[in-house]
Amino acid sequence: MKYDIAAFDFDGTLADTMPWFNSILNTVADKYGFRKIDLSEREQLRHREASEILKYLGIPLWKLPAIMTHVRTLMQDIDPSVHLFDGIPDVLARLKAGGLRMAVISSNSIENVQRVLGPDVAALFDDYECGTDLFGKSAKIDRLMRRHEINPERFLLVGDEMRDVDAARKAGVQVGSVAWGYNHVDALRERGPDEVFLAVSDLPAILA
Repeated sequence: MKYDIAAFDFDGTLADTMPWFNSILNTVADKYGFRKIDLSEREQLRHREASEILKYLGIPLWKLPAIMTHVRTLMQDIDPSVHLFDGIPDVLARLKAGGLRMAVISSNSIENVQRVLGPDVAALFDDYECGTDLFGKSAKIDRLMRRHEINPERFLLVGDEMRDVDAARKAGVQVGSVAWGYNHVDALRERGPDEVFLAVSDLPAILA
């Protein structure tokens, strides 16, 4: 097996949260006073990194923690409308049966993550690093590596955003980008990930 552990991002990688996020975005914009966007703008923003999106929307960094906390609170009430991408449960079960250790690494709360995963899928994961972190996703990666005693070249972060690639590079681990999430696959490829997954079915083909 190429990797000893795969750490999966949640929003946009395991769970299809984009339709729900788009449905509440303008309401959140009203509450926190940032720019509303239309459908065409949303597609354009898939080619931009997180800092550019914040600037485009007019969100100062000091407002971001409050906005993210509000969004996570809203998610607690709408989990029936947020589901895993098609094929994810079966793929995760195959990877687990093949001996791959798996973790979830997310800024979302562990309660939201496990609620959407459901008990059967949640039990497939060996570890969770969830919630906000002052030092970002790279710190979560470091903690997982220490707990599981994994060498960086045997650790794979699987995510859907350019910032996932950046976090993996900062932590010195390998990174795989999925084509079905928030950032467009062309933007992700420009970051030079170690693996690219164009479809959910590519996960076991590459990881197992």
